[in-house]
Amino acid sequence: MKAQNVIAVGFFLLKISQPVHASQLDLKKYSTKNFLMNTTPTGCMPKGMKLDPIGNSLYVAEMCGKIDPITKKRVPSMSIYDLEKRTLSKTIITPVGKSDGILANTEVEFSLNEEWGFVTRAEGDEHSEVYKNMGLLTVVNTFSQTISKYIPLYGLGSKIISARPFVSGDPQRKQVLYVANYFSDDVSVVDVTNLKEDGKLDGTTHFVGKISLHTSFKNPHSKAYFIAPRGIAFTPDGKFALILSTETGSLIIVDAIKHQQIAELAPLNPASVGRELNLRHIVISSDGQTAYLSHMRGNSISRFNLPKLIELVLNLKKSGKDITLPSSLWDDLLIPFKIPEGVKKILVLEDYPLDHPNFPGKKWIYAHPNTIVLSPYQNRYLYVSSRTTSNADDSKVDPKIMGKIDIVDTKKDKVIFTLVAGSQPTALEVSRDNKILISGSLIGDKLYFYDIKKLIDLYELGE
Repeated sequence: MKAQNVIAVGFFLLKISQPVHASQLDLKKYSTKNFLMNTTPTGCMPKGMKLDPIGNSLYVAEMCGKIDPITKKRVPSMSIYDLEKRTLSKTIITPVGKSDGILANTEVEFSLNEEWGFVTRAEGDEHSEVYKNMGLLTVVNTFSQTISKYIPLYGLGSKIISARPFVSGDPQRKQVLYVANYFSDDVSVVDVTNLKEDGKLDGTTHFVGKISLHTSFKNPHSKAYFIAPRGIAFTPDGKFALILSTETGSLIIVDAIKHQQIAELAPLNPASVGRELNLRHIVISSDGQTAYLSHMRGNSISRFNLPKLIELVLNLKKSGKDITLPSSLWDDLLIPFKIPEGVKKILVLEDYPLDHPNFPGKKWIYAHPNTIVLSPYQNRYLYVSSRTTSNADDSKVDPKIMGKIDIVDTKKDKVIFTLVAGSQPTALEVSRDNKILISGSLIGDKLYFYDIKKLIDLYELGE
């Protein structure tokens, strides 16, 4: 009799729980407002951001600075936000870059020993306070949150910074940074192994040199520069760097020990993937097996087998020659997406949510996916911010056009939700515990904080 009662109670609970779950866990009934925690104002044009190694402080590089409350003049700045409170905790004034235009703090990175933060200034002019006519790194002590050094980069358009992992077998445990110089088509190499707080701001001795990049390809639409290196990622062993050419769409492989280009993988063939693509940003899974790419030109993302590429490069390296790899190699490297429309080499991200103010429930061909980040730990979710413009020229910006952030389940190969973002969302970061997603509106001068834990919990319960 007791067994029957248990069965009856179990059946009753199952009956009442099913419709409740169906209504609560259907994400289609939710919109961005259900997950937007708050917004916070920033300085002018928040370009790049990253959480400090502890994960409590968010460092934001602001391209055109802030208005000094005393002098009433615009000054170059980077700001630090308290993630728990989601409020501004400190603003640091950095050296002027181009005084007649963008003051130009662009991206953020941290040292492997967690002691230093680095903020790139894109360029300078003859009026620059520190290191004229070039980009620089402003070094911030992460403990005191004060400026410790200025390191010259001798390049123009200095943007993406990437810290090389410790190289296995290196007794010195060198800490090396690569900085992509978008306008001068090269990469600056900086050694911060022995960086110290010594009261001297001149960090010239930390500059190692530049990697001069070259390409076998030409973008017919290019007006000024040929390569425009953007995304940078190192292999987990620190021995190779992958440099993305925004202009040509090719992938450049660099020997990260000797700091020299050793190979270039030709651009993806439009006939093979269905559209013309460039390469914008790159992230690598924590297990080192998969590299994800964003394609701003082509409105899509892709992923490829990183060990397979490195194995090929290692074999070619034995010849000692700088080799150009054929476009057909992508067919072997790409890890396709299994979507309802079939197996596709790329995942197109042109759909907009119903609550989007400009393109509600529509497809839009000027999405321009840009920054990508992976969720921590198992890297199941890929967050993709699309800047979105009203026309093909992504440099022509309408501040009334809002962007979006797609959340891609990399395990099931599908977009699970799309958040409405600010105008030209560029900076993107996720908390260490994957609870908060932060997006910076480049034109709206705001940070958007999203409750990503609530969203993911609803999605995973619904599974």
